[in-house]
Amino acid sequence: MTVTTLTPKTQASTTFHHCRAALGDRVLRLQDEPLAILKGLYRLGALVVTTFADGGRVSQSMRYPALLSGEEDLESRGSQCRLNQHLNLPLWRSVMAVLAPVADLPARSLLFFDRFGEPVQQMAVAPETGGLAFEELVCAMLHPDQRQLGAPPPRLPTLPKAVPSVAELERQWSHGDDEGFGELLARVGDRRQVLYQAVRDKFACPVRAETVPSLLALASRREYGYTVCTGNSGVKLCLTAPWSAPRWQKGHCHLAHNGVLVSLDMGRVASVWRLRRPGAGRVVTALEGLDAQGRWLWTLSGGEDENAWLELLGDSLIQEGAPGRRMA
Repeated sequence: MTVTTLTPKTQASTTFHHCRAALGDRVLRLQDEPLAILKGLYRLGALVVTTFADGGRVSQSMRYPALLSGEEDLESRGSQCRLNQHLNLPLWRSVMAVLAPVADLPARSLLFFDRFGEPVQQMAVAPETGGLAFEELVCAMLHPDQRQLGAPPPRLPTLPKAVPSVAELERQWSHGDDEGFGELLARVGDRRQVLYQAVRDKFACPVRAETVPSLLALASRREYGYTVCTGNSGVKLCLTAPWSAPRWQKGHCHLAHNGVLVSLDMGRVASVWRLRRPGAGRVVTALEGLDAQGRWLWTLSGGEDENAWLELLGDSLIQEGAPGRRMA
């Protein structure tokens, strides 16, 4: 079994440093009350929301719903699509208001960071939106100190944990639900590749990277709606839609549907796995992309028609180490 050494991140993101350098001029620091600010976003009208996923970015045009206390899941449905956002609010920390463009950050936008200075989401007021709601929200939540912004703490590496026996891993995998699967991942420090390499064949199987463009192109031709899940420590997005044909540009795969743009950074993908695990009344089959440290980047899974998804996988998957050999 291969155990990957994790490299700590010792400094905040470039985005955080851009905001810090422009503080008090083009950028204002808001109070460290992200939940209260999220509750006020529904008054801003149309927003362009960008999620900074570890494996890419997701941009969407939307009207932010009114957020209730204790609410961590936001779901919206269209005639052909479904969006679910799970917010891990305890990890949201500082908030910045961008008044004028800074680097690639648009004016009249809010930036939410986690405690390590990594961006979670950016919410920009759409150009066609008028009114003073943005300015009113900024003034109401303004932080008293606009001169200093301390450096966030370094992100310490996750210490390796003892991996249970293969028999125990298989037992937990077979009988767990989504929550149980999350607990299983936590036991290996979210180093999914360690888990997948341990259980292998029956539950997890590596596939060739060429599987991904083959699958996405075939899904577009068949007009099949599938689910893309990605995100970061503070928010996880799952979007189900009949996505456009994939557009490839400098190692990024772009998928679009009705105002939503998913950009997956395929250069970060070190391995792709086909997984089978229990779901709500059925076995869920999915593809997952992992980075070089064995950490999660994104998941591709079925939409409303699971049988059509399985047929799509059977026509697209190419097993690792077996060129040209397709697998069901």
